[in-house]
Amino acid sequence: MVGLMGISYWLCRFSFFEMHGMKQWPNILTILGVILIVIATIFGNRIISGATVIGYVGGFILSMIFKTYGVDQGRGTINNDWVIWGMVFIISILIAFIIDFILKQAYKKERG
Repeated sequence: MVGLMGISYWLCRFSFFEMHGMKQWPNILTILGVILIVIATIFGNRIISGATVIGYVGGFILSMIFKTYGVDQGRGTINNDWVIWGMVFIISILIAFIIDFILKQAYKKERG
């Protein structure tokens, strides 16, 4: 999963840089993602590891589809693609935590 995260980072940060123009945000999300993948792997949570990579790539794709542009008070252009990317990333990880919790509870009930 760390390898897939690395490939995703390289594609989003460097190959598609012209689409988003962000330097720091992909770095932050990748660092958080790698930390989560390592911790999830230590505790044996494959769902969280997979959701981290899917949330990173899916967040990027959705942010490029749904971004909007605006103008700030200083007449500079702004957009919301970093917000969409971050929210999809976080929500996918939270959903993975919930699914993992539900599956563990169901497994405990099944075992008695």
